[in-house]
Amino acid sequence: MISTIETYLKEHQIEDKVSLFYHKPSTNDTYVYRENVMMLAASTIKVPVVMAWTDLVHQGAASYDTELEYCERHYEESDAKALYDSYTYGQSAPLKECMELAIVYSDNPSNHMMREYYKDYTGMTFRQWFAQFSNQRVSEEFYTRNLISAEIMLNVMKKLYAHQDQYSQLIDWMKIAAKGQYIQSNNFDFEVAQKYGEYDRYEHTMAILYQKEPVLVGIFTELAGDIAKNTIRDLAKIMALSSNQ
Repeated sequence: MISTIETYLKEHQIEDKVSLFYHKPSTNDTYVYRENVMMLAASTIKVPVVMAWTDLVHQGAASYDTELEYCERHYEESDAKALYDSYTYGQSAPLKECMELAIVYSDNPSNHMMREYYKDYTGMTFRQWFAQFSNQRVSEEFYTRNLISAEIMLNVMKKLYAHQDQYSQLIDWMKIAAKGQYIQSNNFDFEVAQKYGEYDRYEHTMAILYQKEPVLVGIFTELAGDIAKNTIRDLAKIMALSSNQ
């Protein structure tokens, strides 16, 4: 698999435009390419954001009915169904609706609200909580920008997979997010729980592939448009096929 991936990257002249991870929980087989290269997370950050709030719900520090106030500072245009379709500034939305909108429709205002209000319930910022997933010492910039690496997001997905009962609602939302797109465009005969991210020249996807022996994959690109989508589709297929061999 490793040689196939690296050959693909070389043939397409994108060796320095991609980071990725592959992890097979049943055997602990792991491959991470350019693991510590920092990129803008785009909307892939919404997975750990929802995980953080799910933890608070399970700890009893919040509930799915917790109300989060939608303010003008939270507004950012979204491509699909968005919080601002149903709420105006000064109104409050239940946490569960914010979580669902962020994952299924990649809603940006919901994400901004959850990231901001997280500190009110924990005393730490979301980025401070998120830093736990890095095996390296993170820079000060990490705490102020929406940055991730393949290594960090692999650790996120490992936790998600290891605690599937706790995060079952999040995973169910991921299974219907971007239906038929990105990794799901391969039309695999198994379920895919995925979350994409797209911003400027960055386009990413990470997922659980629920094949006979499930694998965790993440593909992060400094590409855009069809090139990015084709790269994500092709690399996911390589990793899925390799896992079955």
